[in-house]
Amino acid sequence: MAIFHSSTKVFTRSKGHHAVMAAAYRSGTRMTCDRTGLVFNFTRKSEVEYLAILAPEGAPEWVFDRERLANAIENSECRQNSQLGREITLALPHKLNRGEQVNLLHGYVQEQFISLGMVGDICLHSLPRNQHAHITLTLRELAKDGSGFGAKNRSWNDPKNVEKWRAAWAEHCNEALADAGHNERIDHRSHAERGIETPPTIHVGRKTPHNAEAHADRLAYNALIQATAELQRIKANIQTIDSQIIDLTTTLTQALAERDAKQTSQLRTKSISPAAISPEWIPVGQQIIQPVNAASLLMAARRNKLTSRKPDLNADDCTTLGANHVHTFIRPTH
Repeated sequence: MAIFHSSTKVFTRSKGHHAVMAAAYRSGTRMTCDRTGLVFNFTRKSEVEYLAILAPEGAPEWVFDRERLANAIENSECRQNSQLGREITLALPHKLNRGEQVNLLHGYVQEQFISLGMVGDICLHSLPRNQHAHITLTLRELAKDGSGFGAKNRSWNDPKNVEKWRAAWAEHCNEALADAGHNERIDHRSHAERGIETPPTIHVGRKTPHNAEAHADRLAYNALIQATAELQRIKANIQTIDSQIIDLTTTLTQALAERDAKQTSQLRTKSISPAAISPEWIPVGQQIIQPVNAASLLMAARRNKLTSRKPDLNADDCTTLGANHVHTFIRPTH
């Protein structure tokens, strides 16, 4: 099942963020900060499966070195509350294979960010049931002489960009799913915007010894939401089937009525042989005369002969007069 997730945040020193540490953590590598001398070693991270840096055409060579890029970002800011970079975290469709996911990320990052002059650091992480990518973006334009970063581009901080980037990610994912032959689609809009009453699921995140209970609660909540959504889907399917049955019944009733009307009309307008007419279609009062054959004629002649035969009388026969009737007694002859 493809799930939409796109979150955006800004790294700031006031919140304890560090450009070199963030780059080392997301890439699963070991880096040293030139400004502070701190060493950040995250080489034990095993979920990092793909790394790439995308930059505008003509970018200097040092941009494609992750440690040098992170140090350049860190050294370009001198304030305690400086904004260091922007991170976008994206959930990847599990239906796509690794190559398709990489192509999806490259196309999206190139179109939405690199084309504007940003530098993008892509780190793809693969965990069980959680394939996602971290994209770290620069806030400053590259210096024209290639020595480092220049001024910040304030238009990149427009809050409207977030909604545009979310919509673009959904569009790119759906195109990739369609190209791969999958029917699933994602939507960046909220449930309220889509008219869906079911509450959305929440991001579970990584389980640690410090958040085990909260992590279990989030899992249970998502399981309840998913079960509710599945129940609503089943109810909707039942309603669809009921509607189809009603339509089929109505169509059958109409067909039977049309057949009855057609056959009744044929009886009234045509002379149809009795053998071709079923008894249930004979109108009341229009009985069919059965056909005459030799056997029926012979039986009728025998009945007439028996009823017309007169008995023979003899001397012993007698007739008596009653009050109102004449009684004749006939002795049978031998």
